[in-house]
Amino acid sequence: MQVLVSVNSVAEAQLVLSAGVPLIDLKDTSHGALAALTLDLSTAIVEAVNQYRQQSAATGIVISATVGDHCEAVDELMHMISSRLQIGVEVIKLPETIWADPGYQPLITTLLGQGLKLIAVLNPTSLLADELPARVQWLAQQRYWGVMVDTTQKAKALVDIVPFAALADFVQAAKSVQLFVGLAGGLSLAHIELLAGLQPDYLGFRSGLCEGEQRAQALLPERVRELISRVSEIC
Repeated sequence: MQVLVSVNSVAEAQLVLSAGVPLIDLKDTSHGALAALTLDLSTAIVEAVNQYRQQSAATGIVISATVGDHCEAVDELMHMISSRLQIGVEVIKLPETIWADPGYQPLITTLLGQGLKLIAVLNPTSLLADELPARVQWLAQQRYWGVMVDTTQKAKALVDIVPFAALADFVQAAKSVQLFVGLAGGLSLAHIELLAGLQPDYLGFRSGLCEGEQRAQALLPERVRELISRVSEIC
C-alpha cells in the first residue's frame, strides 16, 4: 500500500519527497475539495519533483493533479487538463460532478483513448448506492486508470461517513476490475491501520498531517515522517 499526500508549494513537495512519499498530488488546499492549484505553482512543484528524481534516481514517484470541483464548459476542462499535462503532470483526478456528467463524456472518452491516466473521484454517498459495482465496472470498461473516494467536507473523516463494510466493498469492486483504488477524506494517522486492512492501493492524506488537522495549514514534518514510518511497518 502506498500513500498520497496533497501539496500546495515547492517546500511541501520537498518535505514529502524527503520523507519517501511516492504519490504527490497538486491541489489548492485553501479552497474546494478538488480545487486546482495555479499553473505557476504546479510548474514549480513538477520541476522540483523532477530534480529530486534525477538526484535520487527515484523511479516510483507519480505526480497527480486536480482540475477543480466544477468546470463551466468542455473547453475549460480541456484547457485545465492539457495545461497540466504539458508541464509534466502524469495523472489527472476528476470529480464526480465532471466524470459522471454526460456533457463531458466525448472529451473524456477521447482522452482515455489516447492513454491518459484518469482517476475518477467518487463522493462518499456514491459508495452506498446499489449501482456502485456497475459504475466501477463501467469506469474500468472506459479505461480509467483508477478510482477513489474523497470527501467534499473535511469536518468529518471518511470512516465517520461511510460504513466500514461499504468501504471494503468499494475496494474489492475496484480491485476486481484492476482499477488503482484509493481512499481519502479527512484521514488522520489513527486511521492508517484500520484502512490498511482493506488493502487499497493507496491512502490519501492532507488535513491529518497539518496543524489542528486543518488542510489549509502547512504540513507538519513530524506527522509526514510518522505517516511513512507507520505505513512501512504495515507493508
